[in-house]
Amino acid sequence: MEAETCSIETGLLRKHACGQRAITHCLNCEQPLCNEHAVPQLNEGGHRTGKFMCKECVAAVKASEKGLAAAAQMQKQRKEQAAYKATIEAAKAPPTTVVKKPAAPAPEAAKADPAAKPEEAAPLEFTPKDGKLEYSRKPENKGSDYKE
Repeated sequence: MEAETCSIETGLLRKHACGQRAITHCLNCEQPLCNEHAVPQLNEGGHRTGKFMCKECVAAVKASEKGLAAAAQMQKQRKEQAAYKATIEAAKAPPTTVVKKPAAPAPEAAKADPAAKPEEAAPLEFTPKDGKLEYSRKPENKGSDYKE
């Protein structure tokens, strides 16, 4: 059984395969990776998951996430702009006016008479009559004039 070798290209002028013994495969492109070229994947807590990717795939994933974040931000901005434009258009539109009929003049009896005196502050007297309770103002005690 032949051991796999790392297939990542190295070298500045002359590109060639790394050739070191592969320890794992890229999670995305499945090419064999050596210890030097394998990039460990981390979970949200920052701990290693035991999965590895090559540097090119990591860069592609980061670019994709950046593009998705930018697309979500653009979509949010478009919604905000549409809402703003709708508000501006609603403010520019002439207001709809509803013509109301003029109110009928108040009857003369209902108008308050400025010369009318407020009721005196005498106590109320309640007396039952025919199963109903009636009340009247009881004159205040004024010495000998008052008789019950």
